[in-house]
Amino acid sequence: MKLIVLSALLVVVLAAEVPYPAYPAAYPAAYPRTSDYAPMPYEFAYAVKDVPSYNDFGHQESSDGKVVSGSYNVVLPDGRTQTVTYKVDGYSGFVADVKYDGEAKYPEYKAYASYPAPAYPKAAYPAPAYPKATYPAPAYPKATYPAPAYPKATYPAPAYPKAAYPAPAYPKATYSAPAYPKAVYPKPAYPKAAYPKPAYPKATYPKPAYPKAAYPKPAYPAYSAPSYPAYKRPTYPSYPTYSRPAYPVYGQPKYPAPVEKVVEPVVEEVAEPEVEAVAEPEVEAVAEPEVAVEEAEVAAEPIAEAETEVEATTDSA
Repeated sequence: MKLIVLSALLVVVLAAEVPYPAYPAAYPAAYPRTSDYAPMPYEFAYAVKDVPSYNDFGHQESSDGKVVSGSYNVVLPDGRTQTVTYKVDGYSGFVADVKYDGEAKYPEYKAYASYPAPAYPKAAYPAPAYPKATYPAPAYPKATYPAPAYPKATYPAPAYPKAAYPAPAYPKATYSAPAYPKAVYPKPAYPKAAYPKPAYPKATYPKPAYPKAAYPKPAYPAYSAPSYPAYKRPTYPSYPTYSRPAYPVYGQPKYPAPVEKVVEPVVEEVAEPEVEAVAEPEVEAVAEPEVAVEEAEVAAEPIAEAETEVEATTDSA
């Protein structure tokens, strides 16, 4: 303990001997007085007394240019009058004398209503009366049948075969990426500042040197790690193993295919209407005139042969 106290005293003594740097003054010690005014005497006074608003106060002050003296008074809420007489000069400062006149009174508080509650006139028209519903509320019957219980499916989930056809291969695009032309306008050149870079003065005071601690470094005793006893791992008894029970497998039940009954439509016999026979008009035969045109018959023969050729080609097709 004594060594620590001596070390602390030594540090304080060495720190006191270190010289502190002398910094320059940031601002002048005294500002010059710009102007002097000649002393001017004055005097004023006022008083206010308003009974409805409970305002009663006044103020009076006078000065000869060097010493200021005056007083002010005010009526307090407890009924007393406070009067302050003061004097101000260049030596003693503000000197005040406070006096109280009268006796403090605290009237008993009485709670009363300053205004009556407003009375609103009643409505001249009667309140509307709505008739009640004459029909009874509907009563829905509850279901008497039990909720259906659906059996769970015992058949395995279906396995769908994979597609045997290969996956489609889409061709890649053969066109090249478009090349956009670069901008042809020149890069803008901004003018440099014409004023020189400011040079700030470096600090002239030396860097403080703090003394090192003179007390020796404490030495702590070394402790060996404790040794704990080793315990054997307990052996637990073995329990018999049980195999999983085998449950019977039930197949899917076979239900007969539904048979659809085909009902033949009934066709009503409708009597056909009787149609009266109409006699066909007799047409007199008109004898065709005989025209001897041998050249026309000769010319018509190759046309008939061409038609037969067209028919033959159609049949073969």
